[in-house]
Amino acid sequence: MNKLALSINLSNMAVTQFCNYSFNSFCKIGDKHYGANDSGIFELTGNDDNGTHIDAFFELIVSDFGISNMKRFRSAYVGGESEGRLTFTLKDNEANQRTYSFNLDTGSKQSSGKIDIGQDGQGRYWQVRIDNTNGVYFAIDFIEMVAFILGRKPR
Repeated sequence: MNKLALSINLSNMAVTQFCNYSFNSFCKIGDKHYGANDSGIFELTGNDDNGTHIDAFFELIVSDFGISNMKRFRSAYVGGESEGRLTFTLKDNEANQRTYSFNLDTGSKQSSGKIDIGQDGQGRYWQVRIDNTNGVYFAIDFIEMVAFILGRKPR
């Protein structure tokens, strides 16, 4: 049976979803995290799930970035850290999407990188998604989008 676990950061109310966790309860004691089910209590450690990569992603809400005009994006700057390649997907309100691979692989140091975006799409509303590749660890601190604002308003 598939299960969905939700974690809420009470300091900023950010919610994280965990899919296919076979636990019915969780706790943190000190710096250690535990999950429990009918088979017992288990410490949650490691960078994989019993040898399987842990796929992770996040999507930002659909937004017009405070500008009602149609727009294209020229580039994105992403800052944070990762242990390998990540995927950046940009989708417009017509469900056209572009996917780019990028790297913030700097060990344990924060870094930023530029993603050049193709000029073939336009829309008022856009959504950004970032995925890991092969289960690599990542933490994103910021995303800055460079837009080209078109003169016309949406229909």
